[in-house]
Amino acid sequence: MRAWLMNISLVDGWFPATLFSVTAVLAAILLGTAIWETVAGSRDGGKRTFAVVVCPVVIAIIAGIAGLVIAWLLSDVFVVFGVELGPHVVAWAGCGCAIIGFAICYAVQHRGVLRAVAVVLTVFAVLSAATGIDQAYGEYATIGSLFGQDTYREADLTGMAKRSDLISVTQWKQEKADGSVRNIPAHGEVRKVNIPATASHFEARKALVYLPPAALATAKHKPALPVILMMSGQPGSPGRVFAAGGIQTMMDDYAQHHGGLAPIVIAADQLGDDSHNTLCVDSPVYGNALTYLTKDVVDWVKANLPAAQQAQDWAIAGFSQGATCSLQIGANHPDLFGTIIPTGSELKPTNGSESSMISRFFHGDRTAYEKQIPINAIRNHAPSNQMLVIGAGERDRESVRNVERIAPVAQQAGMHVTAVESLDNAHDWHAVQDTLRYGLAVFGYNTGLSDAKPKLVDYPNLKRISI
Repeated sequence: MRAWLMNISLVDGWFPATLFSVTAVLAAILLGTAIWETVAGSRDGGKRTFAVVVCPVVIAIIAGIAGLVIAWLLSDVFVVFGVELGPHVVAWAGCGCAIIGFAICYAVQHRGVLRAVAVVLTVFAVLSAATGIDQAYGEYATIGSLFGQDTYREADLTGMAKRSDLISVTQWKQEKADGSVRNIPAHGEVRKVNIPATASHFEARKALVYLPPAALATAKHKPALPVILMMSGQPGSPGRVFAAGGIQTMMDDYAQHHGGLAPIVIAADQLGDDSHNTLCVDSPVYGNALTYLTKDVVDWVKANLPAAQQAQDWAIAGFSQGATCSLQIGANHPDLFGTIIPTGSELKPTNGSESSMISRFFHGDRTAYEKQIPINAIRNHAPSNQMLVIGAGERDRESVRNVERIAPVAQQAGMHVTAVESLDNAHDWHAVQDTLRYGLAVFGYNTGLSDAKPKLVDYPNLKRISI
């Protein structure tokens, strides 16, 4: 029962549909009752029109406009969240405030059953607006994710694959064609694992690992699969990456079209806690996050999973703060990552004022900080043969501007760059899914998983950004 409750979807299915429907029905009941009362009162010579109908409607309009303006100011003018949240979020804030204002005014005017209905409507309006905002942002996919819970099983994958048993993807395809590979599952598996922080001693939460069907098939040899290291935004967690990013569904779909082959995906914790912004560096503030990601995680994956060893077979990706991390780490470590897939990146790692950040995180060393700015990292390691698929939501204007500044620098440095915007999306996980889906196709082609070179025109929700 608990597992069922925690897995209820907040982004589609019966639960949000029920919330929206109940809210609409309750609002219609109250509005219909108010109109009936007004008509009945006018027949009796009463003059309750303003009090019963006009007043709640006026309050609803005022509250709705106030909600829209406040949300717009917070999101687009003062940018208190660090990003623009997009028109869908602003619209839901206005709609929710309008219904709440109407319901509260109605509750004040009435007694008994009608007041109770108005109170219930207020609650459902709050829940509906919150759910609508979450659907627009795509952050919390299930009820369990609201409480940081998931249903992924823990597993010890230490020694899952021996180096001597690994063959290339091309060789594995041949063995599959020869009938040596059997029992390829229809779906991959996601497991929660503890990756020891041997070198970094960083206090990371457990990582999530996606193993594609090819890694789970019965065969003498396993393919040395490409790897995507992916990071959430902040606040965020490895579980948020998989739930909000739809990682398992995306990878399973790819595997079904490529004979069971797909990348291994590692959602590693670069934060340590939702409230921490480590900047993905080694620092005295939150510990050695950079060493954990580039040493502990990479070494553990290469030693224990059926993973390819070369940089061209590794990608690093992320959203928001995780996108900034993927850019700075990927550009600074071309020896580890051949492909970088950031969505909604900042221009530079940020935690507080620049002077305070340099003092706290970099021991006052401005040069050390400057090396972590993605554009500087790209220039410092030019020329580079890396692949960069960089994206942003169309309605996330600041992130689009960031892409327009970063992409030309990467191209000048020799990187193979595709810059895209996700149509009708903002700074949200929907944009991440669109960008990552195309990035996966590019990465899969470059690493031999697919023989078909992807074309951007086949991804109608993406538009190329001119650079």
